[in-house]
Amino acid sequence: MKVTSFQCRKPNTVFRLFALAALLFFGCRPPGAKQANAPIVSEGLRVGVQEVTRGTIENRLRLSGVLAPWEQVPVISKLSGKLIEFSAEEGQFVTKDEVIATVNKDEPGQEYKDMQVTAPISGVIGKRMVDPGTLVSPATPLAVVLNVDQLKVTVNVIESEIGLLRQGLAAQITVPAYPDRTFAGSVHNILPIVDPMSHTAKTEISIPNSGHTLKVGMSATVDLTLGRHQDAVLIPVDAVIEKMGEKYVFLFDNGLARKANIKTGYQNGTMLEVTSGIQAGDKLITTDLNVLKDGTKVRAKEG
Repeated sequence: MKVTSFQCRKPNTVFRLFALAALLFFGCRPPGAKQANAPIVSEGLRVGVQEVTRGTIENRLRLSGVLAPWEQVPVISKLSGKLIEFSAEEGQFVTKDEVIATVNKDEPGQEYKDMQVTAPISGVIGKRMVDPGTLVSPATPLAVVLNVDQLKVTVNVIESEIGLLRQGLAAQITVPAYPDRTFAGSVHNILPIVDPMSHTAKTEISIPNSGHTLKVGMSATVDLTLGRHQDAVLIPVDAVIEKMGEKYVFLFDNGLARKANIKTGYQNGTMLEVTSGIQAGDKLITTDLNVLKDGTKVRAKEG
């Protein structure tokens, strides 16, 4: 009997070793090991951070107006006639009862003495209304005398602030002609009428001007201090977000941005008083506010 035998081929040894090495490298790595192309977890958005502080803040009201004379009185002739001459020029200082013009009542067949016209108050001749040779009457102003030893500026105060005003309240006045100087004044009169259209009340500010440095007609800025709070919690105005009737800020809290609703008080332009919601010592986020949400991962910028 013939017996046929079959030969069994063994797998290539080199191939088997390569496959085993690949299995060990890719499939048997420690659980905590990272692959080279694994995504890197973000460390957070870099933001500006500053500490909330305490300080003094004033409630200031800034208004604008035009400087006007304290008094403005027309010069009137008591009789009708021809204006013969002016004895005072525009801008000249005159005293009360000083002669400043002459009028002659010239009628055919009649002789009249020249009548002298005097200044009604002490001040400066602001403007001459007529020229010599003009026929004038008691209804014709010859000139205007201005009292510029003291000036006034009339400002419009919104009705919500009127209750904070009082007669004698100090005012600081600045004018473009003297940008480095501040002139002292005070509230003289608060008119008891509110305009129903603008909801404002006219308020007169008096300003001493003995040196005549300030001129009638200059534009003026008036600052009124309506109140002062000391030891107030203060933050920059730009750090506050107002949306849907809500005011809030973001605080830096262990690497996260935390939203904090706040209530506010006085504002002086760049700083704002916070009456509730945060406290001194909190870390306030001051940049990138438009992309932050409650819980956003953040880190403080260095410096």
